[in-house]
Amino acid sequence: MEETTMASQSKLEALKSMAYLCVQCGYCREKYSDTVLTTLPAYRVCPVREHSAGFEHYCARGKIKIAQGILEGRFPYSEELVSVLYTDPDCKLCSWICHAEPRLDPPKIWRAMREDIVAAGFGPPEPLKQIDRRVAEKHNVFGARPDRRARWAAGLDLPRTGELLYFAGCHASYPKPEIARSVVALLRTAGLDIAYLGEDEWCCGVVQWHDGSVEIARALAEHNVEAIRRSGARRVVTACAECLKSLKIEYPALVGKLPFDVVHVSEVLAELVAGGKIVPQRAPGERKITYHDPCQLGRYCNIYDPPRKLLTGIPGVELVEMRRHRGNAWCCGHGADMVKSMDPGMAAAIAADRMSEARETGAEAIVTACPRCIEALERVPDALKVYDLSVVMARAMGLEI
Repeated sequence: MEETTMASQSKLEALKSMAYLCVQCGYCREKYSDTVLTTLPAYRVCPVREHSAGFEHYCARGKIKIAQGILEGRFPYSEELVSVLYTDPDCKLCSWICHAEPRLDPPKIWRAMREDIVAAGFGPPEPLKQIDRRVAEKHNVFGARPDRRARWAAGLDLPRTGELLYFAGCHASYPKPEIARSVVALLRTAGLDIAYLGEDEWCCGVVQWHDGSVEIARALAEHNVEAIRRSGARRVVTACAECLKSLKIEYPALVGKLPFDVVHVSEVLAELVAGGKIVPQRAPGERKITYHDPCQLGRYCNIYDPPRKLLTGIPGVELVEMRRHRGNAWCCGHGADMVKSMDPGMAAAIAADRMSEARETGAEAIVTACPRCIEALERVPDALKVYDLSVVMARAMGLEI
């Protein structure tokens, strides 16, 4: 792509005031334990900056300066700049640590720039375009046959209509069917009737929300919302952090108020355990475990306690926290396929950071609540065992999945 001025900056212009609220404090680079800058940092903040030779334009402060330059017409978009804007997991750790008043949400700024890039026909980069094409044509991120989406549900006799509906997502429908079957087994054990859309369920659109391909995302949202409406569901439950964020946060912004509630399975299971509807009976294997907070479940949806309540309620299980956890948790590196697509080596290095933190705890295994996080962490050489929360709970109940 040659250097060129954008035909439109409408999305970025809408966030102009936020872009100029940045006080350039540098906390999105590293957060110090006190105000004496000669002390060692308590922790690094931006995973991309840590694995890009520390260049400023990879952290939030640098990207915000880029946004200001574009708004002021001081420089145009270029192929290199587009690459920088897409090599980011949008993990929101910079948002969590921001000390501006009011607190900024930097990923919103570069997501707006990505939308402008796509609207002008300059993006997304080819690796992400390939995912967009697969989703647009096959309605899943893998490009797998749509008629195989519901194979995991074979023999379960799940109805297509009902007040409680399970939204499986692409990962649980294809490479991780044990997650979907665990969710159904747990909810049925509690006496709940659960419906499922089958092949009418399409990808939630998480990659497209983040890569700026909003029209593809809109088509997915409109289809899924209408399919769920036809099912009669009043509550939608998912075990995927990315599906949760898409349905609960992104969909209303595009299609308006939803005619149903959206919850994560950990919230539902925590309710059922508290009410005595399900009772974990034994440790599912490894007894000393650590929990990895998915970015899209934690910093996007503010769900931290339910998974921990479930794990600490399993007899014989000891939960040990990583050095960085809850709002301060380090990213797995695969967020919405951004970094994984643009720089697989960097994504692997970020995941290795997280695995190292898990090993520091002395844990025997990692539990998380996002299939993409599992994918990232499992690929680390000599990784600890990585389990999905629903699978762990099903095993703790002695359920066959």
